[in-house]
Amino acid sequence: MNLLILTYLGYTILVLIAYLVIAPIPKLLYYKIKYGSAVDIYYFPIIGLLGQIIIDLIFRQDAFYSQKRYLIKNNKLKLHISNDLKGGVHFSLIDPKLKKLVFFDQESYKKMEGMPFADTFIDQGLLFQNGQSWHKSRTMLTKHFTYQDLLVMVETLKQECKKLQLQDGPIDILSLLKQLTSTTITKTFFGSENNDISDLGVEVNKNMEKMMLFFLNPLIVLRCFALKLNKTTTPSFLLSSGEKAFLRELQDQKQRITSEIDQGIKKIKENQIVQDNILMTMCKEIINNNITKEEAIHQYFTLLIAGIDSTSHVVKNFCYALGLYPEIQNRLRNEILSIIKQFDDLKPQQLSQLKLLDNFINESYRHYTAVPSLFNRIAIKDIKLEQFVIQKGQSMDLNMMMSHFDPSIFKNPLKFDIDRWSSPLLDTYSFTPFSAGPRNCIGQHLATLEMKTLLVYLILNFNLELNSGKIQLGLANIIEKYQQIIMSSNPYFLILHHQYDQALQLLVNDDYETLVTKSLAQYHLGKYDDALSTLDKAIQLSTDRFEAYYRKGLINFICGKIQQAQLELQKSLVLNPNHKETQQQLLKCELELKNNKLVQTTQEKLIQQQKEVPQNCEVQRKDIYSASGKQMYKWYQTDLKVGIEIHYALPNSADLKYQFEKQRFQLSFPIEQANNFELDLDLFAEIIPETSKAKVGLNSIEIIMDKKDKTLNWNTLQKKVEDKQQIQIIEQAAYPTSSKVKKNWSKIDKEIEEDINKHKEEYGEDPLNSLFKQIYQNGDENTKRAMIKSMQASQGTVLSTNWDEVKSKDYEKKDRPSPPKGQEYKKLG
Repeated sequence: MNLLILTYLGYTILVLIAYLVIAPIPKLLYYKIKYGSAVDIYYFPIIGLLGQIIIDLIFRQDAFYSQKRYLIKNNKLKLHISNDLKGGVHFSLIDPKLKKLVFFDQESYKKMEGMPFADTFIDQGLLFQNGQSWHKSRTMLTKHFTYQDLLVMVETLKQECKKLQLQDGPIDILSLLKQLTSTTITKTFFGSENNDISDLGVEVNKNMEKMMLFFLNPLIVLRCFALKLNKTTTPSFLLSSGEKAFLRELQDQKQRITSEIDQGIKKIKENQIVQDNILMTMCKEIINNNITKEEAIHQYFTLLIAGIDSTSHVVKNFCYALGLYPEIQNRLRNEILSIIKQFDDLKPQQLSQLKLLDNFINESYRHYTAVPSLFNRIAIKDIKLEQFVIQKGQSMDLNMMMSHFDPSIFKNPLKFDIDRWSSPLLDTYSFTPFSAGPRNCIGQHLATLEMKTLLVYLILNFNLELNSGKIQLGLANIIEKYQQIIMSSNPYFLILHHQYDQALQLLVNDDYETLVTKSLAQYHLGKYDDALSTLDKAIQLSTDRFEAYYRKGLINFICGKIQQAQLELQKSLVLNPNHKETQQQLLKCELELKNNKLVQTTQEKLIQQQKEVPQNCEVQRKDIYSASGKQMYKWYQTDLKVGIEIHYALPNSADLKYQFEKQRFQLSFPIEQANNFELDLDLFAEIIPETSKAKVGLNSIEIIMDKKDKTLNWNTLQKKVEDKQQIQIIEQAAYPTSSKVKKNWSKIDKEIEEDINKHKEEYGEDPLNSLFKQIYQNGDENTKRAMIKSMQASQGTVLSTNWDEVKSKDYEKKDRPSPPKGQEYKKLG
């Protein structure tokens, strides 16, 4: 009988293995025949693409050697298909357009299950939640990723770096980075000064590294993903000794986290003073029965893993790149020293000025991404992605590594070239290191500041070198070597950092390069005539160089001399036919001249429009100003399109958020001091949202919208509204100021308005602002605190001077005032 059972069991196993090995082959061939060169297929018995990774790691010392070259060999490739663990097929999306469809359709997929023992520590965390539970968790955590929280994080990390006492020689850079990030995360998120908790973060991530090794064992992968035997309830005789040790450590770490949460709940119930951090927020939610303690534990694990493991591994990869390319390391050091003289003086705002460092981070992400593909997803229904169909139950992932080496987007993709990032990407969805869409990384801004701070510390104080492939520190306190060089005044650096007057004082020579640089400073100061005169001198010195002609073209265009601008730009293009900026500016000139010609041939429309706009305004191109008199943006139109130009140098194109609707356009992007520039326009006529687009240039942002009615000439950019309403729209979309919130003065009490009318002479031409300034300046500390909190917390809808009333109010939630009749609150993006 026993022999019969064993025989039957043996046959069953053989049949199962045969199915897993043979079944995917005809399916892969079917897809290849159906889609041709648009897909590539790969087969490795049972484990599929994981097999290729193992082979590349063993024989080429690069786990993604083959994946980096798929698109180089086949530039038509959109989808990679391999066999999966269940005898089926797995889809890896490569084409950015396909990825975008998935990013914005989260309801059609669910995260793939299979991570060992995820049920005990992470599957109720933000990474793996779906639907309403994800929305609830995202809302709870988002308020702790504000600009102020980021500033606290940077300062904490800075202080931890200063405590280090590193010496020249080989270093375990990953352990160092994990200790720094762990201490920073536990202090920032959980308010803990307890070294045991900081060490817990390191221990959790070391345990995660052990778990990642499980995926190199085909039997464990098969058991967890194919047979779904991956939970803590899995019989122990099926577990390896490594899995049992992992599970024991995991249970111990979970108990320590539970203790932290219990202590937090106790403090709140005893009305003790507690910090406003993620731990205390979760404790309050547990008390209010909004989440369970188990959910809070899973969120705690998620933050430790995402905040420590990902960042530390990414920065380790960055350090490897610095050692591999010492000339780039020197360029970065020069840039950092031109802005930050020493690490002690580092301010978070300065990190945004390090453009070359941004380029380096992007290029390092492209080559050495910590997340080669986003979590596998399972289709919960049949999905059509362009010509491809993914059936219900089939698995897929968004492959980052393959996309990062697409030669149609990244020229010479195998080359490490930080300067490629000086120009915007052709498709932003080809490079999404923090994911995209509604489920993008909640901590992406924190992670970026964290990485920049660590790199600034290391580059300023050490020369990172490779010794047999391992990172070592050399030339300790290298800042002293470069300080004298960088401290010497350089007019080009001064212009880069907006110190134009100081730059002019140094630009006294009359050679060609100096004159062109001088004209740039004059241009930024608004001295257009002086700049043109300086450029004429430069051209007299050298008629065969294009830069001066190009600058003259730009300035003439800004001054409205379009034909003259076109002539200068044409001269520039003759001297340098490959200069893209000249080509783009010439196209703008052609559009502008075409618009002017259109205006001249439509006299009746022109007469009507002149009644509606000031005489000094052009009908086809208008400058929009804020109430303070600062230019916000320009708009123009052709027969087919309507364009908006915003003159602002946005460092990271991914920060631009926008949405096109049939007769509405919304836009938002961050500017200095944690403010946002925002537009919300009800358009004059309908557009075609699907073909409209936004482009981020070096010094401007351009919106191009396709008209639905090609015969219609837009009189204005927005729908015609009453004068009073128009003023409100302009004020709400005001040019970026130092305020963190938009002011909505229509909500101020009627008593204040009556008081203003009685004292107009006393308050001057702007009585409302003068009154508020007077109240604030003459008020005591409590009055000032009340005004600041009520205005900021209510998003500009409440202003109160009564601190006793304001201090207990929650204007963001329960005490939030109702909007005026006919209006509603709405978040942009």
